[in-house]
Amino acid sequence: MHILHLTPYMSLGGTERHILNLIAQGLSRGYQVSLASPAGEGLREVPDTVRLYQIENWRGLKLLGSVKALKEIILAVGNKVDLVQVHASAEMAYLTKKYLTRKPVIFTCHGYNTHPPYFNYWLAARFLTRIDCIVALTPEEKEYFLRGGIKESKLVVISNGVEKKFFRVPSFHQDDGEVIGLVGRLVKEKNFAWAVKMQAKYRFASKLFIVGGGPYRSKLEKLVKKLNLEKEIIFLGHKKEMEKIYPLFTYLLISSRKEAFALVILEALAAGVPVLVPHWLFGVREFYGSAPGVVTFKGGKDLKQKVEKGEGKIMGDRIQSFARNFLWGNIFDRYEELYSHLLMRREF
Repeated sequence: MHILHLTPYMSLGGTERHILNLIAQGLSRGYQVSLASPAGEGLREVPDTVRLYQIENWRGLKLLGSVKALKEIILAVGNKVDLVQVHASAEMAYLTKKYLTRKPVIFTCHGYNTHPPYFNYWLAARFLTRIDCIVALTPEEKEYFLRGGIKESKLVVISNGVEKKFFRVPSFHQDDGEVIGLVGRLVKEKNFAWAVKMQAKYRFASKLFIVGGGPYRSKLEKLVKKLNLEKEIIFLGHKKEMEKIYPLFTYLLISSRKEAFALVILEALAAGVPVLVPHWLFGVREFYGSAPGVVTFKGGKDLKQKVEKGEGKIMGDRIQSFARNFLWGNIFDRYEELYSHLLMRREF
């Protein structure tokens, strides 16, 4: 089987790591894999055995050039591949199916950061009516697409996966105080500024580590300085080996306004670290609600109280047990089943 992955960006966020793991799993099972994407730091992680096709930046002033380049790639590669999996861009999926009418085309949705997100799913659905299959990461996303007019027969839920490297012997924090981590790209949507302000008001953490890079860092640093929190809030920058960072935390804190899946939750649970999830992330709460070590809070005051009570601090191996269900090998089994059904033109 030869799979072509298409993506509108290739930095090193959650979408790109999802793609890289799909590529790695496909190669390990003997498939040919190709990738078409714009330039980005994530391309350095792509194995040499993967055929790369570069398109212009999908977003911005050169969009027309990108569409033309994508068309040329699709027409050139179309006869060589068995199926195409498009990530994150419904418009890209539409164009792919337009030029490859006889090939199975899968669209994997990686969520929308806008709040509320309904309009984005409705708009995406306008481009996806002819796509063979739409993969939602959570039941919440599937429901949004159903409300947007996508037939249920075209929808399947396959969650994100977690890599084996995150499963380490859980650390035991004794006299370190509450070391709480925020992990993600430093962009407005992650709502890290809220966490900084709550730390100033409630002092829920002895240390608050912010891990990640992005355009919002300078604003966050100014806010930390303004609130005199330089000794409590530490910026660690982007870290490639996150499996070594999670064990430093007594909790991982999620503060985003909107998340489709929040892969960092799975990674923290795999490391045996409990996770604090805000009540406003309904889909994330629904998905992770039964997981040992996941604690929901309603606001800054409630967050402080739950940290002080030590909620969610159970044995690390119990926390890890939930995450083991999402090892990438297990997730790719679902994708293999989907690929097989589409190639044999069966219902899934």
